Formats: sequence, structure tokens, C-alpha cells
Amino acid sequence: MMMKRDEAAKSVAFVTPVKTGVQKMLKILDSAYGCALTALKETRRARLLLFALFLCILGAGLVASLRCGDALAETTELTAEESAQTSQYLIGAGDVLEIVVWREPDISRTVTVRPDGKISLPLIDDAQAAGGTLLELKDSITKALAKFIDEPSVYVMLQENRSKRFHIVGMVARPGQYILERKTTVLQAIAMAGGFTEWAKKNDIVIVRRWPEGQGLLKFDYNDVVSGKRLEQNVFLYPEDVIIVP
Repeated sequence: MMMKRDEAAKSVAFVTPVKTGVQKMLKILDSAYGCALTALKETRRARLLLFALFLCILGAGLVASLRCGDALAETTELTAEESAQTSQYLIGAGDVLEIVVWREPDISRTVTVRPDGKISLPLIDDAQAAGGTLLELKDSITKALAKFIDEPSVYVMLQENRSKRFHIVGMVARPGQYILERKTTVLQAIAMAGGFTEWAKKNDIVIVRRWPEGQGLLKFDYNDVVSGKRLEQNVFLYPEDVIIVP
């Protein structure tokens, strides 16, 4: 009987530490499982954050692309408009032109239109430039050179506009002479001159213009125009127009 009790005691003594070890192992496994779940949740959250960041970057890229596309379209329209205006540009005395004849460097050169409206080039001497467009001058030079060169390729470019100018004097921030590079209205000219000074009489502005039969005056009431009245006063300027702001 005593022997059986001893054996039972030994069994209990052996099982107890095993049970304790198993419990510790289960706790460790449970803790590891909890950590794994937490890591998995954090990983999912990180993936969601990364995906959201990717969507934001993608959206920003699309917006930037659209803006760039709009800017490119606007630039293209402006370039086309400027090109059309250049092709219609009437050459005047003082303008600087670049004449390029393909594979003929001795003839190609930069020239200034003389006061008589002509330019000088080798082989053809004088050519009338003032009063015509760049394309008309190109055709004229091409025909003249065809007598000396087989199928000449001629290019005429406006390098500097020195003949188209207007003047603005009186009560503006920057009175003086300005180049008339493109179609410019009276309002635009006033803006180019920095706007009015404090005591400017905005409703008594006049434009002095030269007509074939003599000089004339055009009235301009700034207050009317900016309020939407008598908009026909906001005319396009002609070369040598003089705007007087009393």
C-alpha cells in the first residue's frame, strides 16, 4: 500500500512540471499568435496606406498632365497666332531682316531696311522691301536669284522690329516710345505704360493719328470703356500713333 502511494506521488511529481511546461508553451504560442495577428493587421493597414498614397500620386499626376496639356494647347494657339501675324507683317524702314539662301553663305546675311525702303544683296543689288510682307520679299528675292542660281531656296525672317512703334505721353507711369509688335488696343497701350498717375484726366484722352490726308484726333474715355460703354473707342493702334493723357 505504501509502495503504491510512493509511485503515485512520483507520477504527480513528474506530471506537474510537464503540465507547467505545456502551459508556458501554450502561453508563448498564444502570445506569438497575437503578435502575428497584430503584424498582419499592421501589414494590411500599411498596404492600404500605400495604396491610398499611390492613388493620391496618380491623381496628382493626372491633374498635372491635364494642366500641362491645357498650357501646351494655349501655347500652341499663341504660337500659331503670332506666326500668322508675322506672315502678315508689313516691312518698314529700319526693320532688321535675316536673309538666308540655302547653301549660299556668301549671299545670306542680316540687313537693315534703308530709309528708301530697299535692301542690298549680292548679285541682285537693291530689292524693294518696305510696304510688302516677308513672303512677298522672299518671292522677289527668289525670282531675282533664279537668274544666277539653280532653284534657290530663300528664307526671310524678321529679326528686329524697328519700324512699328507708338508713343504715349502725359500722365502715365512710363511715358515714351513702344514697339508695336502685334495688334494693340489703347487699353493695352496704357497698361504697357504702367497705368495712370494720380491726377490723370482719364476721360479726356486723345490719340493723334496720321491719315493720308493729314493728322486727325480720336477721343478715348477710359471710364466709359472700362464700364462697358462706347467700346468702339478702344481702337487698335497704328504705327506712329501718339496717345496723349492730360
